[in-house]
Amino acid sequence: MKSFFKKILIATILICPFAARADINIAIVSPMSGSYKYYSEELIDGAKIAVDEINNRGGLQGRKVNLVPVDDPCDDVLSLSTAQMMALNKSAEDKMYLVIGPHCTNVADQVADLLHKAEIVQIHPTSISKAFYSVSKPNVVRFAGYKEDQARGLAHFVVDHYPSKKMAVIYDENSAEMRSIVDAIGNEYTVMGKTGDVLLIPYAGDKGISGVVDKVLEINADIVYVMGKYDNVLAASERLRNRNDKIILLTDRYQLSKKFIRKTNELSKESLLFSLASLKNNPNFASSLVRLRLWGIEPEGLMPYGYLSVKMWADMVNRAKSFKYARVLKQLNNRKVATGWGNVVFEGGVPKQAAPFTVYRIRKGEYTQVK
Repeated sequence: MKSFFKKILIATILICPFAARADINIAIVSPMSGSYKYYSEELIDGAKIAVDEINNRGGLQGRKVNLVPVDDPCDDVLSLSTAQMMALNKSAEDKMYLVIGPHCTNVADQVADLLHKAEIVQIHPTSISKAFYSVSKPNVVRFAGYKEDQARGLAHFVVDHYPSKKMAVIYDENSAEMRSIVDAIGNEYTVMGKTGDVLLIPYAGDKGISGVVDKVLEINADIVYVMGKYDNVLAASERLRNRNDKIILLTDRYQLSKKFIRKTNELSKESLLFSLASLKNNPNFASSLVRLRLWGIEPEGLMPYGYLSVKMWADMVNRAKSFKYARVLKQLNNRKVATGWGNVVFEGGVPKQAAPFTVYRIRKGEYTQVK
């Protein structure tokens, strides 16, 4: 039933993405093709379900909500032009009131400025790096918090579960995001008094992967956290596997394609994969889970994050009793907000408690949740 329902949802989105009669337009901006499209599908499905729930209950403040999925192929020029078009469309028929995303964030500052000037609320449904925002953006809600906070939690996970092992982190030094995350990991090891147990090894762009692997092997690292684009993660992981399959590989689910995740167990005798928590086992998501299951839906992956982002905005609108930009954003000022992982206080659009992450141990093709 779930599969059938999901097909109906997606068909509805594709057939009528710009329903002119809708009262309130909201957009979700994410890559809808390529290696990462299945993450996008999870987010879009969740947002679509939330919008359908709202409309089936009479709409939001008596007005119908229309979801507009926008394909963002991670091209900076196209990301900016998309934001510019949204900012310029101010007619009652075309105006955007909320943008969820974008998924690709190299030009996050510029996009946020454009949407702020157009008085459009923006929510990042998944965690984002601090590196993408040079100054505070009043219109940007980081629903799941910062990647740096989760990176610090990951450092504690490694120390707690592998106290006698040395970790190497290899990362692309050309990426501001990766540099910021690596700094967070290094600083946390320093705070824990474990500076000698982590080594931070940069490479440059698409080159230098083989040299990085040589350095990892020279220092006898037990755990290797491989950061970078899919091709670089794959190349480094395969080289490490071929030369020492006892190394524990650690990778971020959202840096990988689905095909690569399926073969993760082939890369070493033991691999670790971490991601945002699924939430469906979290008691704070229980009421939402019941509603979704009544629809015949078992939430997968990032679906709850798309779903909860829309519901969060709708709750802000209902509390403000208005769609006006300033009134809606005011609802986040030092207030507890019900999220899928608990009641969280937001300050400046950022939760004091970042969304939890989950670590899976992969052995012989079997996934076991560690955290």
